[in-house]
Amino acid sequence: MKEVKFGRKILMVMYNFLSDPVKFIRIFIYFSLLLRRGVGMEKVDTATCVHVDVDISEQELCKKISDFPKLNFVHIDHSSWGCEENSSIIDISRDNSEVRSKLIALANAGFHLYVVRNGISSLVHHRRISTLWHPAVIGNVKVDENSIFYTVQKAKGNGEAKLLVVFSSIAGEMYTPSLIRHFEKNFSTIDKYIPQNINILRIVDFGSVVGSFYLNSHALPNNEENIWNCIKTCAKKLNVKQDNIVLYGTSKGGTATVFYALKHGVRGVAVDPILSDDHYVRVYDDLHFTQGTFPESKERKFFNLSERELLPESKLSVICSTRSPQYPYIEKMLMKHEKNILILNTENNEIHKHPDVAPKSLPHTLSQINLHLAGLDNPKGYYTVW
Repeated sequence: MKEVKFGRKILMVMYNFLSDPVKFIRIFIYFSLLLRRGVGMEKVDTATCVHVDVDISEQELCKKISDFPKLNFVHIDHSSWGCEENSSIIDISRDNSEVRSKLIALANAGFHLYVVRNGISSLVHHRRISTLWHPAVIGNVKVDENSIFYTVQKAKGNGEAKLLVVFSSIAGEMYTPSLIRHFEKNFSTIDKYIPQNINILRIVDFGSVVGSFYLNSHALPNNEENIWNCIKTCAKKLNVKQDNIVLYGTSKGGTATVFYALKHGVRGVAVDPILSDDHYVRVYDDLHFTQGTFPESKERKFFNLSERELLPESKLSVICSTRSPQYPYIEKMLMKHEKNILILNTENNEIHKHPDVAPKSLPHTLSQINLHLAGLDNPKGYYTVW
């Protein structure tokens, strides 16, 4: 009998709601907002998802990561710190060394910040990005068997198939919580300035905190091999010979261009490449989070690479400027090979810092890209241009 009376009460409540649609909608919206804010929701940890406070010790955080080998999501609550609403664990770590150490530990374990909501930074493991990141989920960004994310823009016209590989620079919004910080689409209209038989490959730069510079990191120890395999596989599918592959990148993308062009003997155009983190560590307190996230420094990696005899197939054009703080490192690493590569030093007086080099040297960059795409031999030596 009690069950019957209780059932009648439930029916009466439902009837009252349905008979007053406006009231029903208002209450529905109210509870939806509460749920979005996490009110009334218990944060339950599972084998794949944990919630921690930003004050957790680094040791305890590392233990949680090791105790749950299938962990895919880590949610870090820093709402009690009184930060700005959109501040993330990356922003906080810039001013707090302890938080920075925890962020580095998470990055080295393969976790990437992907969103901030109500004072909580959410990180996803690399293995789950393909099922979480919207561009990958809807197919705009492809992912290969080695978890390398990329896009291919196929050639619009006929002719011998060629491939331009565009590596991303540091993102304009370097610390944005969105995963798009790993995929800056430099020169998005480049197809308008190259021949119609050129395919364009863009590769996403996951790893570390703001990118791995397309190099091996603690989180992605086989990154270099996997990226090169992605380039080779795409070239093969598009019937592109290796001599018809041209690499291009500025800043961080220039780092990748120099590395893969010299290591694998392909053509490349690198604009003010970052070959050492020294400047950003000393002057900007490790702006790019490179300390502790890589097995070796860029300076060591590129010194060892530059000490090798260049492969005869390597055809590299480097555009730089004495007005950029990167010039001393480029000079140290690459000037010894000026008889085998082209180095263009632009003295454009509108260049005042590293980010100025790419936009202020665009005519020279385009001339070199199209020279290589045409299959011509690039000049060798050091030249000053404006």
